[in-house]
Amino acid sequence: MEISRFKYLIAPIIGLLITFPILAVIFYFIFFQEDVSEISQVENIFNYTKTTIVLLVGVTFFASILGIVTSYLSARYNYFGSKFFALIFILPLAFPAYVLAYSYVGFFEFRGLMSQMFSNTDLKIDIMNIYGAIFIFTIAMYPYIYVLGRVSFASVSKTVVELVQINKLSSTKAFFQVYLPLSYPAIFAGLILALMETISDYGTVFYLGVETFSLGVFKSWFGYGDISGAIYVSVVLLVFVFSILLIEYKIRKKFRFASSTHSFERAAKIDLKGKQNFFAFLVSFIISSIAFFIPLLVLIYWTILDFGEWEWESLELLANTLKLNFISSLFIISLSFIVVYMLRFYPTKPSVFIHKMSILGYSIPGAVVALGLLVIANFIDNSLQMALLNGSFIVIIFAYTTRYFATSIGSVENGFSKIDSNLDDASKIFGTSESSNLFKIYFPLLKPYLLSGFLILYIDIAKELPATLLLRPFNYDTLAIRIYELSTNEMLFKVGFPSLILVSTTAVAVILLNSKIIRRRK
Repeated sequence: MEISRFKYLIAPIIGLLITFPILAVIFYFIFFQEDVSEISQVENIFNYTKTTIVLLVGVTFFASILGIVTSYLSARYNYFGSKFFALIFILPLAFPAYVLAYSYVGFFEFRGLMSQMFSNTDLKIDIMNIYGAIFIFTIAMYPYIYVLGRVSFASVSKTVVELVQINKLSSTKAFFQVYLPLSYPAIFAGLILALMETISDYGTVFYLGVETFSLGVFKSWFGYGDISGAIYVSVVLLVFVFSILLIEYKIRKKFRFASSTHSFERAAKIDLKGKQNFFAFLVSFIISSIAFFIPLLVLIYWTILDFGEWEWESLELLANTLKLNFISSLFIISLSFIVVYMLRFYPTKPSVFIHKMSILGYSIPGAVVALGLLVIANFIDNSLQMALLNGSFIVIIFAYTTRYFATSIGSVENGFSKIDSNLDDASKIFGTSESSNLFKIYFPLLKPYLLSGFLILYIDIAKELPATLLLRPFNYDTLAIRIYELSTNEMLFKVGFPSLILVSTTAVAVILLNSKIIRRRK
């Protein structure tokens, strides 16, 4: 009986542990914060807010355009190279935003690749500003909208298309009056993911000199050695993020009208010919070149330029990266499985509420999560009078769990939702043990979802910089850390080799995630 009762506590206990770093920041702010009027960072809050808002508005506008155009083309039309571009559109997810920033600064700088291509040494474009940041985040984040939008556009039923034809709507009117409104929920969900990633970024805004909240946390901590200032900026950032989530919730309620486009036979793709075929190809080629081919060619160029002086240490860093990512991803996806399983069979109102709290971590910047964990680690180490947690793998894996738990649990929840509840009842009737059901029934059925969750985690963790930078064990560097160090030391061309290695590993994960084996979930 006691064991049965404990099972009802597993999900809420795990949920509370996951939210600890965020709660620690809030707790420190309430009970230990110094007089904020004496903190120099207060003067910068207005600038952080203004810059962050401008950045988010710009990314919202341009990433939405790219995401909608690419997803609609990929889902609704067949044209020359359409299958190829369908894959290329998603591959910018393999690039950390800061690597895209390094690539384009090198491309546009004085005597950079662009000036060499046009044989004009005076040709230069300065992107180390807010406009450059909007450009970089747009091409880095639009795939979030593309992935979800493509699924939604592709799910439009044949009946809807027939109604459009009966009413003799032009292609333009059909898009804006029918297809786009039906896909609003998916597009908006992808946009929120893109905005949360933009807010949490540190490497890109640091390199481009754009002072957002995330940069403000680091500036307070490392620039001024002011942990109180860092906590203050973090709390303001939390309020900012929760305000966005509240707005998102209000808007999402209006999107519940979305038609059930999955109910009928899906509409066939339209074969484009002539000028339309060429135009679709041209648009796809331009977007693919800007978002993927140009940054990739820059990295390849730098790698060739640095031939003979490659940092072979990068291979050792790759081993560190793979080790940390594999262990972290496996731990988080396993934890997600346990939580969703317990919520399915042993639900309680507190566990459901705490679960909702635990998945907010994805919207919290890595710098804030790291700061909260350092507060916890310092308190525990000081209490025990020994260095137990600081600089340990436990802390950094904890940070990844808080930050990315939501990305994995969504995949697991989706998998469980496809399992008929009658199967649960049948397993109880036949009297098989719970462990036997886990390994013989649920694991086999959930394999595609667990694998997709694992791959998503790997991609996110491989690109993560703020938490890794702050919490990594002493003398344990990853590829992301080395790339960051080279860029800050103005050795931009040497970024090419380690960046290519990092992008190659994440690209493999992106391709696997987009494969038919993973997407076959009917």
